[in-house]
Amino acid sequence: MISVAYTGKKTTDAATFDSQEAVVGRASWLAVKSPDFNWLLDANLSHVFKLADIAAGPNSPNTFSFSNGPELAVDSTKTVNTGAIDAKAVTEWGLETAANYGPLYAQGGYFHFDVTRRTALADPDFSGWYALASWSLTGESRRFDPTTASFRGLKPAHPLGTEGGLGAFEAVARYSRINLDFDPLLADGVKGGVQNVWTIGLNWYPTAGIRFALDYDNIQVSHIDAPASAISASAIALRTQLSF
Repeated sequence: MISVAYTGKKTTDAATFDSQEAVVGRASWLAVKSPDFNWLLDANLSHVFKLADIAAGPNSPNTFSFSNGPELAVDSTKTVNTGAIDAKAVTEWGLETAANYGPLYAQGGYFHFDVTRRTALADPDFSGWYALASWSLTGESRRFDPTTASFRGLKPAHPLGTEGGLGAFEAVARYSRINLDFDPLLADGVKGGVQNVWTIGLNWYPTAGIRFALDYDNIQVSHIDAPASAISASAIALRTQLSF
């Protein structure tokens, strides 16, 4: 699967705020396809070559920022944040892979972000990656969806309500890391912070399209310029998901 999208200006009126211009692309290839084993390779690229205006007029200053919070979130709080960076262009590229082998499923990805500043300061770059694995305790396998080039959740072989049916159960584990620091000890550096999150959980699919997720997260956040803002926390959540 190959997809490309372009976003353009909303207006050419210099007295009006313009939106950003960017190109977003993705390419996915199901390298191996068999009844028991499927392996997906994926690459994506985004390039913002005109940032959204933050003031009216033809010479509007433009800024860009990156921020993120833990995977288990109850509000919009961001635990790592670069703050506004004066910029004229931003580029992101990422590589991902996913595979299933019977009841086992694994997925991982790496993402890199480059900011081209409008000034003579050094251009910052940031990165993040994740890895996850799951095991179907009831033997089902995640299904590959060719329309989205991705794997879907489990479909119970014996849904709840059928004779002897209890649905599908799945154990999951995940690790993620994002680094929004760039030469943080230098004058032109960026002190966005570093976040690491470990997750373990249990998913229950009573029927297709319904999931109950019980997750435990261990969250570690460090800020080199503000040790008092460092975070070491644990979180437990039970969530319900409906899909159509």
